[in-house]
Amino acid sequence: MSQKITVILGSPRRDGNSERLAAAFTRGASEAGYKTKNIRMHGLRITGCIDCRRCWNNGSHCFLNDDMKEVYESLDGADVIVFASPLYFYSWTSQIKQAWDRLLPYFHKNSKVDVRGRRAVLLSTAGDNDESCFDGLKRSFELACAYCGWEIVGEICAYDVYESGAINKKADWLKRAEELGRNL
Repeated sequence: MSQKITVILGSPRRDGNSERLAAAFTRGASEAGYKTKNIRMHGLRITGCIDCRRCWNNGSHCFLNDDMKEVYESLDGADVIVFASPLYFYSWTSQIKQAWDRLLPYFHKNSKVDVRGRRAVLLSTAGDNDESCFDGLKRSFELACAYCGWEIVGEICAYDVYESGAINKKADWLKRAEELGRNL
């Protein structure tokens, strides 16, 4: 049985630089035999976590009834979880942040799904021309993955790609992403 990858797309821009980076990654992963599923967060109706502590009380992950159900279903069966996001003010887009905040059910005492031991990948893009712009995002990713018990198996933070499609002119980023997907 092939392994499954869930790619959480956090850009509000369809087919932007971070989505193109993710597409290169999934091309490589598909070539290596992985089954991939993209979840485009923009447009989903997801409420922020309200810390009600009613995880699993109604038989599902979360008491809130919204589009996060689709994300939970995909994460439940994923072997690898990829977070693809442009850099917004040195961190995640709000679309990705809401998904992170709603992972609490996996760590509730009544959790019915154990996500520890999964592998995680960070794919990000930024217009800044200094790669240190990703320091805050990378630290957030590292801390969250440590909390979740996920092994980080790759990070690609492509800088100097601001305009839509700019990543196509810097093909090395796309090549790296495809290679990372192929060599998981």
